Amino acid sequence: MTNDDGLDAVGLRAVREALAPVADVTVVAPADDRSGCARQYSRQFGVTETPDGWAVDGTPTDCVHFGRAALDTAFDLVVAGCNDGPNVGAHRLGQSGTVAAAVQAGFLGLPGVAVSVFDPPTGVRGFDPDDYREAGRLARFLVDRIAETGLPPGVDFLNCNVPATASDPPLRVTEPVHDFDVRLQTADANPDTETADGATAYRLFDAFYDPLVPDNGVPQTDPPGTDRGAIRREVVSVSPLSVGYQTRAPTETATLCDGYADGPAVAATDTDRPDEADGETTDTN
Repeated sequence: MTNDDGLDAVGLRAVREALAPVADVTVVAPADDRSGCARQYSRQFGVTETPDGWAVDGTPTDCVHFGRAALDTAFDLVVAGCNDGPNVGAHRLGQSGTVAAAVQAGFLGLPGVAVSVFDPPTGVRGFDPDDYREAGRLARFLVDRIAETGLPPGVDFLNCNVPATASDPPLRVTEPVHDFDVRLQTADANPDTETADGATAYRLFDAFYDPLVPDNGVPQTDPPGTDRGAIRREVVSVSPLSVGYQTRAPTETATLCDGYADGPAVAATDTDRPDEADGETTDTN
């Protein structure tokens, strides 16, 4: 188990306690807050064993690598969280350290489960241990079920977002929302932003989350089958996702690239690709 909020985070402790009855939990977490670090990894990092788990002076990805490679345990899966705020939207999946740990597990052949909480009535706020009760229940349920059946074919990890205060909320299997926009404000428009050395300072706001902010006038138009639409309706969102970067439109892309070299651009076909069924792989690192 890991997270991106740090070893002392309330959400990690709450989910660890929820998992204890059904799993032998090993905690390997960043020594401090590494929120938003995505899949960054370190060439070198320090690790300290503590009563609460292994404290890694690095990122969630470093934690996954350390747990798998350095500890004398054959782990069955990786649980990341619980994050104190939502991780929804396709663009967010590449930014979140919590989700990154589950993604990295998937690349390494381990099922991953990323869990985050959100409070639809009030938005992002400080969360108490009780606010993670439903997230812990979901994590326990999924770990128990995955131990029995594994993840469905083609699924490498689950990205889960849980309403913090809902009582017995329904669950929906969702698709990440794909729209995205940002806002920029200068120091004049935002007094919290300072200008230094004569440069104009800007602050970036993720407009994607505007529909989740209560009473800000931005309508909620997402269908309930999306992750953002589900959590706004106080529904548990579970997105089954793959880590694979699948090739799209190879023939059309070959046409796009015609003229770069002397000969025509050639599109890869199924016979050009490694046959996983025969155990053939290609190392591109």
